[in-house]
Amino acid sequence: MSKKKTVKKKSKKTKLKVSNPEKFFYTVEGKAIKSLIGLADALDDISDAVFFHHVNEDKNDFANWVKEVFEEPSLAKELEKTTEPMKTQIIILKHIVKKRGK
Repeated sequence: MSKKKTVKKKSKKTKLKVSNPEKFFYTVEGKAIKSLIGLADALDDISDAVFFHHVNEDKNDFANWVKEVFEEPSLAKELEKTTEPMKTQIIILKHIVKKRGK
């Protein structure tokens, strides 16, 4: 009897889950962000000062976090194109909707 090896496909939806605690994103104020959905939610309440500490002409901490922790280079690249809180949130939410639809 031959045994067939089953290969499980990694679901793309898993990347929308919460990151490991050691990989949470901590804002300059100390707020922990645990997931892409959490980041989108946090952008509703984050002050301009905190946002611009993390996203400015020199860096984009959110894009780096998304790329490294969630392994989403295309989303990170889109995030790098803006330094505006609302546009950042829209980009993330569109990405989440696309992922959920697959």
